[in-house]
Amino acid sequence: MVSLKEIGLVDTIDCHTHSGGVDLYNLYTGDLPMAQSVDDLVLKARSSGISKVVTFPFPTTGYYNVHELVTRNVRIPSGQQDFPYQVENMALIKGCENSDLPLLPFMAIDPSNHIQEQVDSLRQNYKKRKFYGLKLHTLATGSTADKLIGSEIVEFAQEKNIPIIIHSGLGDEHSHPQNIVKLAKQSPNLRVCVAHLAWLDEDTIKNVAKTNNVFIDTCPFLQICNRVRKGSKMVFSPNLIDPNKPAESLFNYYKLLKNNLIWGTDEPWTKCISARGNVSSNHTYGDEAQVISDLFQISPQAALDITSRNTERFIFGS
Repeated sequence: MVSLKEIGLVDTIDCHTHSGGVDLYNLYTGDLPMAQSVDDLVLKARSSGISKVVTFPFPTTGYYNVHELVTRNVRIPSGQQDFPYQVENMALIKGCENSDLPLLPFMAIDPSNHIQEQVDSLRQNYKKRKFYGLKLHTLATGSTADKLIGSEIVEFAQEKNIPIIIHSGLGDEHSHPQNIVKLAKQSPNLRVCVAHLAWLDEDTIKNVAKTNNVFIDTCPFLQICNRVRKGSKMVFSPNLIDPNKPAESLFNYYKLLKNNLIWGTDEPWTKCISARGNVSSNHTYGDEAQVISDLFQISPQAALDITSRNTERFIFGS
């Protein structure tokens, strides 16, 4: 198994992981992944020589009734939480507090319900320096990214100079990456990351390459390559991916995005298998790290930029 520290990448940051709990949607449906503890994440990251890890809760919050969400795609309160991600965020903080690997927790947010309660909770935890950014999962919350425009959540993020990572997708009505670009243009002082390489959406990538406050993460890159191999409509085509040459493909996008591209694994979504057995990805943390090792052989500068320099600028600002 490759260790990035052993090849000379000593300050790597994984910018996109989930830990500290379970994904209730997948637990209900039987899809994988279902869960990951902070301790398990730390073991995986350390074995690949990762120095720091950004992590946030699983997408589905127990604030919503999961049965109604899965069976009718309706979001109604479960009565189990006072506001979205109340329990999931606190569980993540507790899991990260005792880790001996530097972890950078991001708090999950939902711009659709109980905004003030969420912001109050964020303020209380930020006073204790418990987190470093925010994460919006548009599909899980049924919210488009532009719903954040002018919200108290964005005001808080800009006040505290913390970034937001936002889920993107091409297969649902909530997650198109162009909505994230729209948010970023309306909030030039906010650092925003388009997750999942915008699923290769050409217009988004061109727009991001021209901006200073918008980033794109690579994760999960091997799943993206696999979807291209299968001709999936979940990824934009034509694109610069050769599924048989992931490191070279990643370098193609680095040349386009330069300072705006950051590396992440989306762990545990390195393995993504439906209850029916459909495999979107069946890889390990080490497999994703191997892509970076191979990229290092092509361009040490590219590997250093996307695993460290660019990510530091995204998290902490210039």
